[in-house]
Amino acid sequence: MTALQPTGRHWLACPRTRAALTGLDAILREAATADDLLLRMMAGHLLQRGGKRLRPALLMLSASYGTCRREQLLRAAAALELVHIASLYHDDVMDRAPTRRDGLSANARWGDELAALAGTYLFARASRLLVALGDEPNRVAAEAFLDVCSGQLQEAENAYNTGLDEAAHLRILARKTATLFELPCRLGTLLSKAPPAYADALRSYGRSLGLAFQLTDDVLDLPGRGRRSGKSTGTDVREGVYCLTVLRAVRMGGDVGARLAALLGREDMTAEQVAEVYRLVESTDAGPAVLELARSHATEALEALRVLPEGPPRESMENLARHVLTRSR
Repeated sequence: MTALQPTGRHWLACPRTRAALTGLDAILREAATADDLLLRMMAGHLLQRGGKRLRPALLMLSASYGTCRREQLLRAAAALELVHIASLYHDDVMDRAPTRRDGLSANARWGDELAALAGTYLFARASRLLVALGDEPNRVAAEAFLDVCSGQLQEAENAYNTGLDEAAHLRILARKTATLFELPCRLGTLLSKAPPAYADALRSYGRSLGLAFQLTDDVLDLPGRGRRSGKSTGTDVREGVYCLTVLRAVRMGGDVGARLAALLGREDMTAEQVAEVYRLVESTDAGPAVLELARSHATEALEALRVLPEGPPRESMENLARHVLTRSR
């Protein structure tokens, strides 16, 4: 299993957190085990490809502002990574995505039913880890998981909806994506009994950071942006899952908006029509506008950290927020 691969070079400037995370992979391997060989293979499908491990790192950094046993934090960190992976399995099933992390998605390899089962299994294993942390951490995590499920459901309910209100779209992103950035910050401060002012600041930081990351990803994953992501191009548009850039381009009106409205909102798009959608979107200033919104959320994340004492944990989180600012230019 691949060790921590931070997003953005050298963002994790806290040696203590780096050292603590060295024990994460062993817990993840153990948690992904199963008596059934096929289930074991499916559960480890994405875990074996590594990942950024952002959420475990954020939990450890947030816990730096209090005191907690390393073993307890590692269990919580592993649970968060398992929930994140489980959400990817379920996302790919809902989106019918053929690839993930530069390889076949679990649903493409084993089918939707088995991929969904693998995601549910990882979620159950995560829940088992969280139960051992106590009632309050378990309650906070359960509420966050409900938010994630609600966001996924609302996204599915709004498939092919080109008229989705921007505020409603951002609420979906906040629940579906930003929640899993906010949760590690909440759990880290809760488990370590960090001061309330620090806990509030880190919760705000996580929420803003999650929105900044998602909005930036949505723009950078558009064809022609020069980014090699692990998802197949065009899947979201074909499945009616429109990012904010596409929604803004539709609302700009004129010939481009009219043509986009005529192409979108249908389930039978050809490859040529999908390519035309992306060309039309790139011809507008919707992408730069959404990147500017992402930068504003990254700036909010940085502002939230100002109440924290200076040191490697705060520096690391500042680096991560600045990475969003850098890559969105």
